[in-house]
Amino acid sequence: MVYTRPASVPYPTVWKRFTVRKGGVTSLLRIQDLTEDMHEPALKLMAKYFTRDEPPCKYIGIQNHPVALSELEKLWRNTIKDNLSLVCIKDTDDESPVIVGVNVLTVVCKEDKDVPFQTEDKVWAKLFGAVDLVSRSVNIFERYGVDKYLTAYGLVVEPQWRGCGIGKEILEARIPLCKSLGVKVTATVFTAGASQAVAKKAGFIDLFEITYEELAKKGFIFPGVEKDTKSSKLMALSIE
Repeated sequence: MVYTRPASVPYPTVWKRFTVRKGGVTSLLRIQDLTEDMHEPALKLMAKYFTRDEPPCKYIGIQNHPVALSELEKLWRNTIKDNLSLVCIKDTDDESPVIVGVNVLTVVCKEDKDVPFQTEDKVWAKLFGAVDLVSRSVNIFERYGVDKYLTAYGLVVEPQWRGCGIGKEILEARIPLCKSLGVKVTATVFTAGASQAVAKKAGFIDLFEITYEELAKKGFIFPGVEKDTKSSKLMALSIE
């Protein structure tokens, strides 16, 4: 089945508010559902910075491969239609919100038809194929005894806002979201050492880890990626 956000969960909902201090200035931020009016700027932020900074994307040079880039953007665009993704914005009354971060989210159900990943584009095959391999390394349904879980296809924080703990806040915002949805687990493949460290601070635990050297032996080669990150991890957070 294709998961549908329950009508009983108000949309949009603000899931978290917090403050950060940067450059001597304190800013109030909020994390809420990504609404349609923010789809394009949020996708633009993902396309600009996730593709530049996420290790596999960075070292395979996805920005130089239009087909793979188009496939990634299509994945994001289709996923945000689920109305489950989160956006972090400055908490003001301005009509044009300042987007600070984005997390593209969806719910995977046990009854979903399992369609093996296939593509004719070699770059996209390496990028998504590597994530697919790691995500399938552990059966989340069996491990946690659930019929659905929340997962992600990318998280990004606008560069000038990095270093303020915003990534951790966005990950923690999954907790009230999951509770409202009746989802007891969130599991994600974290491909960067930095995001893995943030996930750990947010309470995620390691379920599976594979080094990029091992991935290369399986055909998923990202030249130079070890300069940034040694491994890719499947990590999960159980929602109490």
